[in-house]
Amino acid sequence: MKKSMLLLILLLVTAAVMAQSKTGKADYYLIPQVALLNGDHSASGQVQLTGGIEKKGWSIGIGTAIDYYKVRTVPLFVDVRTGFGKNRLLFSYLNLGSNIAWPLESQYSYPVLYRDTRGSSFSNGVYTDLGIGYHLINGKKNRGMVMSLGYSTKTISESYYEAIYRGFPPYIMEYHERKLGYTLNRIVIRCGIRL
Repeated sequence: MKKSMLLLILLLVTAAVMAQSKTGKADYYLIPQVALLNGDHSASGQVQLTGGIEKKGWSIGIGTAIDYYKVRTVPLFVDVRTGFGKNRLLFSYLNLGSNIAWPLESQYSYPVLYRDTRGSSFSNGVYTDLGIGYHLINGKKNRGMVMSLGYSTKTISESYYEAIYRGFPPYIMEYHERKLGYTLNRIVIRCGIRL
């Protein structure tokens, strides 16, 4: 969480410095998007909102999403973009940040024999996304429909207690902690509208 706050503060300072610069006018952008994620686990979806400031073909902003791939999470990230060509219709982007665990009730693990309060717990991880895109419908200041193709990785860890029944005296149930780390790599196809 401290890293997320430091990243957010750094982003706000950078945006303030860019806004104070007198060379060229800055534009603001907001991009709501939906994505299809596909990796070795399964296909899933993501809803994302990114916003920031653009100046001289470079954009910097922040974003968040709800990501349902394997375990539901909320990525919180810094978004950096740059445009190419005369009209800057082609662009590349990089998202780096934190992946905050927000699992569904069905994604928790419990001991096999019965449910108790020793269900699994999830720890936050890292979120990255890198790709290229194109402005399909180009309006004033590149407003309009946006499509992109990228590669994304999110990490998350899970720990839970596993129940083991001893079939010999003293016939007791013991719990052993099990820890799993997930690194989830996905191909991302994203569609949105740049406002």
